[in-house]
Amino acid sequence: MRKLRAETAIEVEPPVGSSLGYGLDALARELLDQGVDRRRWLEASGFESSERHDAEQLFDHARRVALLRNAERLAPRPDTGLRAGARQRISDFGLFGYALVTSRTVGEAFEFGLDQLELAGPVLRITFEIRGDEGVLRSHDAHSLGSALPFVAEFWRSSMSTLLGYVVGAPFPSSAMYFPYEAPAHAAAYRETFRCPIHFASDVMEWHFDAAVLEQPCPEASDATARVCQDFCERIVSSGVGETRLARDVRRLCLVRQGYASTAPEIAKMLGLSLRTFYRRLRDDGLRFQQLVDETRLSVAVEYLESTRIPVDEIGRRLGFEDASNFRKAFRRWAGCAPSEIRRRAEVQSVPVGA
Repeated sequence: MRKLRAETAIEVEPPVGSSLGYGLDALARELLDQGVDRRRWLEASGFESSERHDAEQLFDHARRVALLRNAERLAPRPDTGLRAGARQRISDFGLFGYALVTSRTVGEAFEFGLDQLELAGPVLRITFEIRGDEGVLRSHDAHSLGSALPFVAEFWRSSMSTLLGYVVGAPFPSSAMYFPYEAPAHAAAYRETFRCPIHFASDVMEWHFDAAVLEQPCPEASDATARVCQDFCERIVSSGVGETRLARDVRRLCLVRQGYASTAPEIAKMLGLSLRTFYRRLRDDGLRFQQLVDETRLSVAVEYLESTRIPVDEIGRRLGFEDASNFRKAFRRWAGCAPSEIRRRAEVQSVPVGA
């Protein structure tokens, strides 16, 4: 299977340090270009703290808002949120992004995206409805963000507009944007980014677009690839039988960071835990970190091998292996056989009896 056209653009910029997931790496890249060091941004947002956090609040709403609030405070440019969102890459959203882009139609991408929206890291509740000829995405309780609202709105609207542009294969057909705050000094940048009428000081926070786009086929559609990505996303965010919350959180963060090698210090930081506390909680749950990571990567690799024709080297790249031989060695260690053997077995099983 050929690479997604969008991935060509994705590979132009290298990742900055370890991945944050949730689309926040685009913001890290934009801040770096403006002279704001990534470490400075993370430390200002409390990510070096060793404070113990309850497992139910790992990498929660408050921490994402803190990252966005401090990005606005540290950035020299007032339009940083819009600029960062415009440089999003599919891989910044892991398998969630690939699942959207390879959906059969834009409508199916919307349906899946809204169902698994947690993987995109929104900080507001979002609903969708059709009103006549328009699709409407509505953000609820926007004023709960206080002074952080404008920056959050700019970054996520721009990010989602970019991601949906990949899904459509062209600029997304927005027809109007409504924001519940006064026009900022850089309001002209909104019109340049979204290319539609902008309404400030609105009673609602809504995004309107031509609903006809939902019927369009996705130019990078692949039933097999979409099924692999969607099935795996759904399993990660669902409650596994007998699996602890910490195990699900580790697997989920590996998923949204797909394409980068995960290490214990990186995952612990993303969860807001000191490395010592992270290891203690794993031990208390009877878990080993590397085993969770390897099981997650093996599950993705096997589904790719069994359900798609994506080359083995490309599967390895998507799992964070720059060297194909290292991926093959790791796979053999995980599964006890070569990737080609898994694909061969799947092909044999798919042949009807008597064929």
